Amino acid sequence: MFALVILAGQFTPGPDFLLILKISLNNGKRAGALAALGISLGLLIHCTIVLSGLAWLLEENSNLSKTIKFVGSIYLLFIAYNLIKDTLKTNSHKIEDSISNTENLSARKAFTQGFLTNLLNPKVVIFLGAVLAGFVNPDKGLNEKILLSAIIVIQGGLFWFLFACSLQMKGIKQLFIKHQGFFNTVFAILLIVLIISSAVKN
Repeated sequence: MFALVILAGQFTPGPDFLLILKISLNNGKRAGALAALGISLGLLIHCTIVLSGLAWLLEENSNLSKTIKFVGSIYLLFIAYNLIKDTLKTNSHKIEDSISNTENLSARKAFTQGFLTNLLNPKVVIFLGAVLAGFVNPDKGLNEKILLSAIIVIQGGLFWFLFACSLQMKGIKQLFIKHQGFFNTVFAILLIVLIISSAVKN
């Protein structure tokens, strides 16, 4: 039951979902896998924060939460800017050139984007805190808490990796490459809408 609840949370469209979608289609399975690994590390840090009892800081200290959210929004805006910039470059080349440019994201950048996108989303730690509170009793030992955290981290990494792999299917990949500029523009717009939506709610 715990794993299913966490999986539902993972699959909810958000920054992680859009990032894996963007990286996997633009830069391939390896980059998508590294971004998934970065997300897993972010989840590990979030779990550590929750189990250390520090999650209340984000709930009680609105200024801290807003600061983290602001930094995260700036980072997502930076990604959206790069997508639009790459789209303008792609439009000035032939489709064959765009195919050769789909593997240009370094391993370090792919991992870092996954890590920072997850880490700078305070909603993740709040969600995990709420879910863990419903499954972990105060009298439970450390081993159970570690086990639940392991489920979150491993399941998250595996889910996003499989999602990245599924996006490499020939039909999906060819469709994306043919309309790469359009899809990248859509990704950029969705990221901006996500930022605006988050700002309006707060």
